[in-house]
Amino acid sequence: MFITNHVLAGALVGAACRRRPAAAFALGFASHVLMDLTPHWGDATLDRDGFYRVARRDGLLGLAVFAAVVAAAGPTRRSVLAGVVGACLLDVDKPCEHLLGIRPFPAWLDRFHAAIQTEAPRFVWTEVLAGLLGATADTVVFRRVRARGLR
Repeated sequence: MFITNHVLAGALVGAACRRRPAAAFALGFASHVLMDLTPHWGDATLDRDGFYRVARRDGLLGLAVFAAVVAAAGPTRRSVLAGVVGACLLDVDKPCEHLLGIRPFPAWLDRFHAAIQTEAPRFVWTEVLAGLLGATADTVVFRRVRARGLR
């Protein structure tokens, strides 16, 4: 899944776990695994430059979405941050490997993460649908949180 979609999912998890950041982190992590089990976009034929083009766009969009959900989170901010970090943690391996030349996780976790992926270019619709649903749900939830000042 695109990191942007993981950010959106982690934000929802965090909003649901309002005063429980540890639970938000754990459930955010679980959401990452569940989303990666879903067939999603990927293209093994991309060369390094192609990978960077996609990663840059998704990474910048993901950062913008991250900033927006944190700004909108209001009183649920700590849990939202924890949910997003949990939801995105497994994908830290990609920038670490490509930018720093290191693998931050143990080999068994890398093998697990690779094994659960079902990626192909034809599954781009899953990414688009996940993004649209996530953005819509986040908008509704955070409007409600801010309007009611939920604690």
